[in-house]
Amino acid sequence: MKQSIRIGRIAGIPIGINWSVAVIFGLVTWELGAVVFPNAYGSGARASYWFAAVTAAVLFFVSLLVHEGSHAVLARRNGVGVRSITLWLFGGVAQLEGEAFTPGADFKIAAAGPGASIALAGIFGAVQVVLERAGTNGLVVDVPSWLWQINLLLAGFNLIPAAPLDGGRILRAALWRATHDRARASILAARAGLGFGVVLVGIGAVEFVLGSALGLWPAFLGWFLFSAARAEENAANVRRRVEGLTVADVMVPNPATVPSGLTVAELFAGHWPGWQSGEAAVVVGPTGWMEGVVIVNRLQAVPVDRRHTTRVSEVAAPIAEIPVGRPEQPVPELLNRIYASGGLPAVVLDPANRLAGVVTLGDVERAAAFMATGAGMGQRLA
Repeated sequence: MKQSIRIGRIAGIPIGINWSVAVIFGLVTWELGAVVFPNAYGSGARASYWFAAVTAAVLFFVSLLVHEGSHAVLARRNGVGVRSITLWLFGGVAQLEGEAFTPGADFKIAAAGPGASIALAGIFGAVQVVLERAGTNGLVVDVPSWLWQINLLLAGFNLIPAAPLDGGRILRAALWRATHDRARASILAARAGLGFGVVLVGIGAVEFVLGSALGLWPAFLGWFLFSAARAEENAANVRRRVEGLTVADVMVPNPATVPSGLTVAELFAGHWPGWQSGEAAVVVGPTGWMEGVVIVNRLQAVPVDRRHTTRVSEVAAPIAEIPVGRPEQPVPELLNRIYASGGLPAVVLDPANRLAGVVTLGDVERAAAFMATGAGMGQRLA
C-alpha cells in the first residue's frame, strides 16, 4: 500500500497515509456528526456534533496507528524488519520486510494489534466511567464511549481466523506449530481467508438486493480480503517450491546497466540492446554508482509523446527502495523482501559489494514453476 502523504517517523519507521483514508475519514465523521450524535441527544448545536465527530474520527485513526505500531514493535523485537506503516481505506498495514522465524514469534506479532485495540478499548472505557462519575454527560462522554466500542469491534473483527486478518496470522502460527510446515500453514490460513471473503461478498450482495446501499461495503471488503488471501496462497506456494534454492540459482547474472541521463526514447532506439529480452536493468549515475532499477513495464507505460523528455532516472525505482540480496542467500528470504517492497526487483551484490545480478518476482515465479515439474534442487535456472 503506497503512502500518498508521509506524516513522520516513529522509532525510525516511516508513517504515512494513503489518499483512500479521506474516504473512510469522511464517512466516519459524517455518520457520527449527522446521525449517531444527533440521534443520541436530539436538539443541540450542530457545530458541537461535528466537532465531536471530527475529534472521535481523529482518535479512531490514532487507534489504528497504535494497532499497526504494536505489530511493528513486536516484529522488530522478534528480528523482523519493518519497512513502513500506512493508514488507508480499510484501516492500516504494517509492511514487514520478512516473516517470523518461529511460530511463537509469528503469534506474538499477529496478536499484538488486537491486543493493543483491546487495551485502548479499556482505556477509553475507563475515561467514560471517570467522566460519568464526575457528573459529566453529553458528547464529552459519548466520544470515549464510541471509541471503546469501535476499538473492541476492531479487535474482534481482526481476530477472525482468516488471512490476511490478524486472526488468520494467529491461525497460521498455530498450524505451523502443529504441523512444523510454515508453507502449508500459510496456505490453509489463506484458504480460510478465501472462504471468509466469499461470505462477506455474499452478505453484501444480499443486503444490496434487499435495498440497502450499505451492502456495497461488506461486498467490497470481502472482495479485498478474497484477493489478498489468494495472493497470500500463491506466495506461499511459490515460497514452498523455491525452498532449497539460493539467489545465485535464480538471478540474472551480469545484468544490463543503463545511464540515468538516457531518455526513454533513446533507450527504445537501441541504446540498451537487450532491453526487450529482460524485465529490469540497473540504472547508474555519472559516477558509476547504482541509482535504482528500471522495469520494462514502467518504460512502456510512458506516453509516446513524453518519451523524448522523460529520463530513465525519472521512471526507475530509487535504490533506497530496492531489496538487496546475496548469491548464497536462500531464495525465500529475498522473496520476502521483494514482496515487502511491493514487487520491486532485487539487486544481488557479491562479497565485495559489486553488482552480481538482478532478481525479479517473475524470475522467482518461473523458478517455482520449474521446480514444480520435479527438476533437481540447486540447478541454475537463470
